[in-house]
Amino acid sequence: MVLAILMVSLPTLIIGYLVETEGRDALLQEKRIKLSAVTKLLDQSLADSFSLYADLPREQRIKALNQKLAPETDKITGAFSGVGAGYYSKELDAIITYGPQALHGNAVGVTIKADHPGREVMASGEPLVKWGSQVRGNIMNSMIPIKRDNQVIGYIWANELSNDIDRQALAMDIKIMFVLVIGLLLSIWMIAVFSRRFTTDIDTIKTGLTELSLDLKATIPPMKGEMGEISDSVNALSRALREAKTLNELVIESAADGVISVDIHGCVTMINPAAEGITGYRKKELIGRPYAEIFDKTDFHSPVLDTLIHGIDHVALEVEYPAKDRKIQISVSTSQLHNAQGETIGALVIFTDLTAKKEVQRRIEQAERLATLGELMAGVAHEVRNPLTAISGFVQILRDSEQDPQRREYTQIILKEVNSINRVIQQLLDFARPRPSLYQQVNLNQLINQTLILVKTKGIEVRIDFILELEQHLPDIEADGELLKQVLLNLLINAVQSIATRGKIMITTRSRDQYWQEITIQDTGCGIGDDIKSKIFDPFYTTKPSGTGLGLSISHRIITAHDGDITLNSQLNQGTTFTLVLPVKHSEGNPL
Repeated sequence: MVLAILMVSLPTLIIGYLVETEGRDALLQEKRIKLSAVTKLLDQSLADSFSLYADLPREQRIKALNQKLAPETDKITGAFSGVGAGYYSKELDAIITYGPQALHGNAVGVTIKADHPGREVMASGEPLVKWGSQVRGNIMNSMIPIKRDNQVIGYIWANELSNDIDRQALAMDIKIMFVLVIGLLLSIWMIAVFSRRFTTDIDTIKTGLTELSLDLKATIPPMKGEMGEISDSVNALSRALREAKTLNELVIESAADGVISVDIHGCVTMINPAAEGITGYRKKELIGRPYAEIFDKTDFHSPVLDTLIHGIDHVALEVEYPAKDRKIQISVSTSQLHNAQGETIGALVIFTDLTAKKEVQRRIEQAERLATLGELMAGVAHEVRNPLTAISGFVQILRDSEQDPQRREYTQIILKEVNSINRVIQQLLDFARPRPSLYQQVNLNQLINQTLILVKTKGIEVRIDFILELEQHLPDIEADGELLKQVLLNLLINAVQSIATRGKIMITTRSRDQYWQEITIQDTGCGIGDDIKSKIFDPFYTTKPSGTGLGLSISHRIITAHDGDITLNSQLNQGTTFTLVLPVKHSEGNPL
């Protein structure tokens, strides 16, 4: 396309240059002819007027001749716009007329300089056309001698300002350039239109060949003409190669486990579909790249590269793998690859994703631990509550019978602390034996608004901004509203307490799909360190001086009872986000 544009542009520009040059020459020639015609008209109008008034002194004679000849000069120059013309007398050595008189009359009587071209005309008796600065300014001046009786008695001139000529030449150049530009643009457009199909077909074939290098199932779309024949041949070749693939390759591609191979230099040579799904990397992102580049910004030590470099095979090694968007738990087995001569040509890794299995295992262990703790706490709470009841009763009797004010105060403190212990025991019982859930249709947006009424106070609203992004027309779900309200209250109170001075709490709701809804509570508080994230839902674990460590444990148990899930995402000093996922129908039991 560039070559075609050059082939069209170069001749067009050359032709334009020639037209512009010839046009300018023609314009100048036309000006010369016009000015020459003006001088001839003036010569005819002069006749023998220079012989008049011979008896008058020089100044009076110049004035008399000017009065006689000026009307003729003005008449002729008036017919030619922009032209100045006049007579010069050799005998009087002065300008007799310079028309138009109104513009140039002040030059009458002026003697031209010794180097003026007019003296050359009077000396040679030949016409002359000169460019340059003269009496009027920068002009094109056409001059002819005045001959009478074979004697040169002066000269006649007609001139035009160079600026006027340049202006006309510029106007002509602009028109020529306009035509050239329009012609070039039209040519380029036509070239682009005609070459578009050609270049599009080439790009399609190039793209198809790139895809075929990664996936033999890819095909090049049908095309017309010679390009269509090429695309058909390439598609036929890819089909032949696909049919010629070995059984081992088909097995690897169909395997449920991930398989990645690297060559002797550590560059990826193969990745099967299962490995793409597990790692999140596409084949075109890895093939041909050094495998170590994936872990440049991590501390991960790749088992397959270890096998390649040190020759140590790994079997069922569990590692945390930095996938594309997350870290996953995988079971890895590696081995070296050898050719028919026994030479090492690379290494192979086969791996299985254990992330879901580990998460299920973690939840089972957590549920078992919570169940055991619940049974233990139920027994402890029962055994503690009976003595507490007796203590509380006897302290009340002592308080009522005591007359000493100080001792009455002591009994009041004892009763207060007993009640505090009783509240903790009640929380233990609620955790161990939660009340039966009452499932009914509830709206999450309404539960959030009702809970915020309990959380917001004048003091809290002054330092914390509550931002709500609740999905409009959120459908109702089957849930126990009071229990969910207890969860929201625990999370919001924790969020408020994590913000020391000023901050924000953002609450959002949305439908994941027709089966699940999501609540997100995000704060800008102090955050939670990585070392305690795994303990945050454990009973009695708390970072608050006066906390019992049961709030999040109870919340986790309530959400689990709803067949939902509660997850935590937090960074120290950057805030915390709790995400609740709840089923729309409790009986559905859809997997998260």
